[in-house]
Amino acid sequence: MAANNAAGAGARQAGNNNMNEHVEFSVKAEEDLYLSGTENTLRRVTAETNYSCLMLKTQRFSSLFRHYAKYHGLRKDDLEYYFCNILENEDTPESVQLQRGDTIMVRKRRPPPIPEAAADDEEFFKDMKELLEDEEHMDVSFIVGSSSKPYKSIKNEDADAVMENTEENVATEVRAHKCILTARGEYFKALFRTRQKSEGGAFRESESSIVHVESIFTENHIRHVLEFVYTNRIKNIQKVSTDDMLSMLHLADKWLLRDLKRLIEHELINSHMTVDTVARLYGATEDFNAKRLSRACIEFIMTNLRQLAGNPTFEEEMKHYPHLCIPVLKAAAEMIPDGPLHKKQRTSDHLHHGHGTPNGSSDPAGSSPVPDSDT
Repeated sequence: MAANNAAGAGARQAGNNNMNEHVEFSVKAEEDLYLSGTENTLRRVTAETNYSCLMLKTQRFSSLFRHYAKYHGLRKDDLEYYFCNILENEDTPESVQLQRGDTIMVRKRRPPPIPEAAADDEEFFKDMKELLEDEEHMDVSFIVGSSSKPYKSIKNEDADAVMENTEENVATEVRAHKCILTARGEYFKALFRTRQKSEGGAFRESESSIVHVESIFTENHIRHVLEFVYTNRIKNIQKVSTDDMLSMLHLADKWLLRDLKRLIEHELINSHMTVDTVARLYGATEDFNAKRLSRACIEFIMTNLRQLAGNPTFEEEMKHYPHLCIPVLKAAAEMIPDGPLHKKQRTSDHLHHGHGTPNGSSDPAGSSPVPDSDT
């Protein structure tokens, strides 16, 4: 019994000794440490400066953090400390295996690392492209004519010709997902909305899930438009011809796809506008309400007016849109300076500046002699 008591007392004494055991170490500044404010910045500690410390092995480092900052005139929350890892308030010298003579580093607190993106955008675009190519869950069909005719403005007599050609075209089906279409465009949301008879009924496409597309458009036009609807981009848009771009502009306007319309206008302005194409692009701006493209066309015409004046393609195309010459004339008028043009004064008008007499008569001595042509 006495032996057991002695052993217990020894263990308690060892535990007390351990709790009272100290460890001596240094705190070194990894970099210059500053006290910063809105009006001034002061350097408090120079890099590589050592500060000797003595702590109980079981003492929390939160007391060190408070003491070091207060002693050096710094804000505690501006600093962070690390040994093998970043030190936390609850850590102790014993818990991090700090030994006599070791060094703890101190520096300005680093901002937390920016978390990695939850998903890569490229991966998303890839998934959406695959969705467009996977027909398993598609529930909408675009019935497209196979005509490969380029865009042509549909005006009066042209409309009948287009309707005649429609019957000759072989229909092609392009499928899509109704949920994607309705999420991306107000036109499709209205087209596929189901209504009660009391509300005026619904479009037939809401029941048939079939969208008939005029034969002036091709399968490729529809596929390019759907690629944008699904992925918000057209991967090989640089390879699309001017005619096909105009047809896609027509579809973007018809289906109220504003972002696609903006993309196509940008591409036409930067990659397709030339002396030979500007009249065609300018005419399309009226058909499809493309205001950005219209302004760019007028600016291009004014800049290249001399080249366009004798260009037969430009003249022929503009015959279809004579009223579009008015905005060009207005732009040209704005370039003419206001007020009458000043004519150069004749030499004789300046005689009063030292070469005439006070009464307005010429002074023979001050005037140049006029040769007599009769002699």
